[in-house]
Order: sequence, then structure tokens, then C-alpha cells
Amino acid sequence: MDKTGGRKPVAGYNQFLKLVRRGKALKVYLAADADGFFIRSVKAELQGKDIEFDESHTSKQLAEMAGVEVPTAVITETCG
Repeated sequence: MDKTGGRKPVAGYNQFLKLVRRGKALKVYLAADADGFFIRSVKAELQGKDIEFDESHTSKQLAEMAGVEVPTAVITETCG
């Protein structure tokens, strides 16, 4: 059985923006070790939206979660 409930992690800021703005983001993971400006921009985009948010992982851990080889500052879960 799929432990993610059918959720798919997508890495990258541009994908994050697209999914959030289209209303397709279910949960956003923001790296705790990301740059302060980057953190503020992600949080600003999420302001007022009912999207789960987690910033307890490092960029390396997020890369592992998304199945990519390079550290990533944000991943977004979506259905599909």
C-alpha cells in the first residue's frame, strides 16, 4: 500500500509556485537550512492559503524525499 496516500513530491521553487498558484499543492516542505530571503518568499506565497507546511528537514533530506540527487530548498506534495 502507498504510504503517501497517492501524494507525489515535486522539487524546485518554480514547481512550488505553479502548484500553489493553481491550487494543487497539498503540503510544502521548506528546508530549515535555506537562505532567509528564500524562506520569506516561500512563506509569503503560502500566506492565507490552507496548505500544510513543514520546515523540519534539511535540504539534503528534502532531496532524498523527492528522489533527486542535489539538495533542494523546497518540495511540494501534489496528488498524482
